[in-house]
Amino acid sequence: MWRKTSILLLMALLSYISVSAQPILTPQNVALGGGGTTYITDYNANFINPANLFISDRIRNLDVGLLITGTYFNGVQNFSDLEEQRTNLEDYVYAFNPGSYTISSADREEILEENYIRNRSTSLHQTRLDVTILGLKIRNSKRAMSFVVRNRISSSFEVGRGWYSNDLQTDGNTSFMDRSLTHRYQSLYEFSLGFAESFEFFTDMTPRLDEFILGFAPKFILAGSNLDARWKNEYVQLQNGDIQQIQDFNYQDSGIFTDATASYLSGIPAQTALSRNITDELFNPQGIGAGLDIGFTYLLTLGSDFSTLDELDQRTQKSLRIAFSITDIGFVTYDNTSHYVIESDTSNSTLPTNVSSDAFVGAPGQFLDFIDQFSVVNPLRSATTGTEITSVLLPTAMHAGILLELNRIKLMGDLSLGITNNAFNSTKLVASAGVEIRPLKFLPIRAGTQLATELPNYFSFGTAIETKIWDLSVATQFVSRTFNENPTLSGVTVAALQFHF
Repeated sequence: MWRKTSILLLMALLSYISVSAQPILTPQNVALGGGGTTYITDYNANFINPANLFISDRIRNLDVGLLITGTYFNGVQNFSDLEEQRTNLEDYVYAFNPGSYTISSADREEILEENYIRNRSTSLHQTRLDVTILGLKIRNSKRAMSFVVRNRISSSFEVGRGWYSNDLQTDGNTSFMDRSLTHRYQSLYEFSLGFAESFEFFTDMTPRLDEFILGFAPKFILAGSNLDARWKNEYVQLQNGDIQQIQDFNYQDSGIFTDATASYLSGIPAQTALSRNITDELFNPQGIGAGLDIGFTYLLTLGSDFSTLDELDQRTQKSLRIAFSITDIGFVTYDNTSHYVIESDTSNSTLPTNVSSDAFVGAPGQFLDFIDQFSVVNPLRSATTGTEITSVLLPTAMHAGILLELNRIKLMGDLSLGITNNAFNSTKLVASAGVEIRPLKFLPIRAGTQLATELPNYFSFGTAIETKIWDLSVATQFVSRTFNENPTLSGVTVAALQFHF
């Protein structure tokens, strides 16, 4: 229910906004390029750096938030027209719908030109939706505590160039065609309880106005259906002209994905199996889990800022912050799972001559239909049943950040690195940088950028109206794969119901 409500809200906003590996999607961190390891201090700090809960960036004892919603997607194709881009996003987030992904020859050439630059053989994409359903934070001079309920959904996929072109690529003396395909999908409901306080053992050892703050946030998790489908599939041309297919296949699923796969393998056509089992109501609890987010922040106040001494009556205005955190330590155990495997295999073959007439956009269930339609040999038909896997690690990642705050200006930078490839993270290093300027005390103007290897550059902008009692925050995110093309809207986040007491 929350998922459909949130998507409808965001679709409406995308229609009316005129300008039309991150652990959280809030207006603050999205506007600042996706970082926030040092910046986020409200209840959402539970998920990026719980130590920040103790920082007094405004005079308040209680924060409350409802339905803070954010989404972004790295599209295979993007459109400058807002209505086209809104419809484009629907194809990524709603359940597989036959006929919605058909592309022309011109579309195919555009996909190749925009996604496989510099002779890349694969292209990585992600769609993400986050909803902070409820957030509470209480702070006093000794410690801070918070409670947050969040739903987050992510679909990550990587597509080989060979699906869109039957031309061989070259790498040194090797000619090859890459028809690899990976799709990961995960949905999580999280109930998180955060704690933070100053570690006085270290603080008392220094003469400066500084604090060493530690925080941790254990959480209970209800998980929806999960998919982790990885097919490495390359055709290599030998010097004598022969073709070899090199592949390995690992397909794990749970819930409705398991039901659809079993139905398909029993002989039912792929599209029928998908329409019977996969709907837009994707969240039906299929597993439970537990996790932990932990963080450390060093806060050094500067000049006349004495907020570390008078922690309730003075907010932090001039400071240097250095932070480190590890998010999503834990696992989820699923019911109703299946596992199919093809061990690394090399065999004689011929080059595929067909190309896909659909764009692969990671719609839930599309992997099954895509390989059924366009693969020369369907790996699911020849795979063997693997050892049943019921537990899956959470998307663990490490984050480090630094922030310099001087009255109405904040400058910050972050680095994030996923420990494993999953629906939410990749193992590619992601760098974020952002700036916040307040021409008026209640009106922050934020901008940022995010850079990552083999991913497009993101540019973000946001603002807010902040009063003593309530806040209204918004942010938008734009993507540009090259410096020559016009940036297109790729995400929006809204926090309308935030209150402070």
